Amino acid sequence: MTMERLQGKVALITGSGSGIGRATAILFAKEGAQVAVNDLVEEGGRETVRLIQAAGGQADFFRANVMNTDEVKRMVQQVVGRFGKIDILHNNVGGWQRDQHDTVVDDTEEEWNRLINLNLRGTFLLSKEVVPLMIKGGGGSIINTVTTNAYMNYVGNHAYGTAKGGLRELTRAMCLDYARYNIRVNGLVPGETRTPQWEASMKASPNPEEAISSLLRKIPAGRFSQPEDIALGALFLASDDSRYVNGHILFVDGGLTAGFY
Repeated sequence: MTMERLQGKVALITGSGSGIGRATAILFAKEGAQVAVNDLVEEGGRETVRLIQAAGGQADFFRANVMNTDEVKRMVQQVVGRFGKIDILHNNVGGWQRDQHDTVVDDTEEEWNRLINLNLRGTFLLSKEVVPLMIKGGGGSIINTVTTNAYMNYVGNHAYGTAKGGLRELTRAMCLDYARYNIRVNGLVPGETRTPQWEASMKASPNPEEAISSLLRKIPAGRFSQPEDIALGALFLASDDSRYVNGHILFVDGGLTAGFY
């Protein structure tokens, strides 16, 4: 069952109770990593662990809200206590408004702050705790899920797009400061991916069938991505296959952002 690309590595993946995070956790475990599964939804996180263990992999669940400083610190301490180190940090968790009324006029201050905190501040809090551990351990790989909204945003996604644009720049800035410590920091840009959150957004639109077909027409590959497609990109960035890749933003979007289609 076990491959070799992440053998002996410990990976912490936020938001890995479903969707892209779960697919990445399962793939990383298959490649030999010990996986720290994080999610706010305990049922989903523990199901990811069950799936990994059923296939012969190693994983444990750590519940924490990435927007809460104390919970993040406690989780990182627990992961190190359980596995001894963190070699890979995938800042995967994120979210947007299902009804897409995220505008500077319609957002309350609380909603604006929630979206910025979830999609940008959470990466800051996790990285603040994990980077010193990686420096002490001789290096590591950090993967930040940026998404296409940082490059071509959609109507009704002001705070979400702003946060992802900030995350893109944070990714490159972190590379400049931490490359000297053998820490690679890269971004991952998924295309339109059929996750539970994505499906819920489509169902919340006034005309779900038209929303889906309209998006599909924009993708040169002719299909939506599956979480497993994005996980393969994360595996590349986590493994030594990308040992000289740093400060890079990897698009796994079927050509969506290549131009008008």
